[in-house]
Amino acid sequence: GDAGGAGPLSTRRGHQMADPTQQEVILQFMSLASCDADFATSFLEANGWNLELAVQSLYGDAGGAAAGGGGFGGGGGGGGGGAGLGAGDLAALGGFGDGDDVRAPMAQYSDTLVGVDPAARPAHRRPPPQSAANHPLEAFRDFRTEGSPSGGDDDDTAAGGGGDGAIFGLPKRAKNLSEIYRPPTEICFVGSFEELRLTGRQQSRWLLVNIQSPTEFASQQLNADTWTDEGLRAVLGSSFLLWQRYFDSEEGATYCRHYLREDATFPHIGLLDPVTGQLVKSWHGFTAAERLMDKLMDYADRPPKDISWDEPSPAAPQPAAPAAPAA
Repeated sequence: GDAGGAGPLSTRRGHQMADPTQQEVILQFMSLASCDADFATSFLEANGWNLELAVQSLYGDAGGAAAGGGGFGGGGGGGGGGAGLGAGDLAALGGFGDGDDVRAPMAQYSDTLVGVDPAARPAHRRPPPQSAANHPLEAFRDFRTEGSPSGGDDDDTAAGGGGDGAIFGLPKRAKNLSEIYRPPTEICFVGSFEELRLTGRQQSRWLLVNIQSPTEFASQQLNADTWTDEGLRAVLGSSFLLWQRYFDSEEGATYCRHYLREDATFPHIGLLDPVTGQLVKSWHGFTAAERLMDKLMDYADRPPKDISWDEPSPAAPQPAAPAAPAA
């Protein structure tokens, strides 16, 4: 409003301003800073009643420069009067007027934060396959003990328990997890898959392939419970060849590509015909010894035959030609 028509301005300091010019400057500062009369009076007194200097002190150099561009009137140390600011000047000083300008929103855009050239990416190399003899993820294997000629019985012999580890007629007990979950190396066929098939054809024995995963506990259960069953071992020894590999070994991966294209659940037990190479029957996950032996007995009674390996029967002796009658 017009400061000329207003009465004397009261402040909390308990006195009235006698100079109407100072009252007008206080009203202008209050309008710009949205403050009370006491604050405006103290701020203007600190700046010699110079409105421009007071605004510069309040808003910094940027606000003061904008205020200077707005055209403050006079300004001396004694409180020279100045004309009131317009709406445009108030907006330039910080947007306290009625004509506040709102910045337009930024337009949406999309961009790449980090550009990566696909050709520059390091090639993903599959780690080299691990053989069944040694796997870094195997939790219950003691490969040094398995590789020793005694098979881990040195401690029993040194302790005086005898090589068989039996005490008072009791069977030997496993001392640690590596013995409990030890693979059945003593009943496994040693050789490649091609050698396994060749031996199975020559001996007319079915092939029993066990593909394991070192991270699946069911694989450890097969070693601890199924392959240690004496009855199952007797059946395997008469009509089957057991071949055990890890799924990520070179030979295990080759088997999985040929026989487990759609079903790759481990552990896997497959019964193969050595002559045709056909997967006759398969089991997945842990399989108890009784269940496996019940199925294998059906095939033990009819071993596979390869006529190309059958030895030809000796030729039947030809009857002797009758002797000529004597003249």
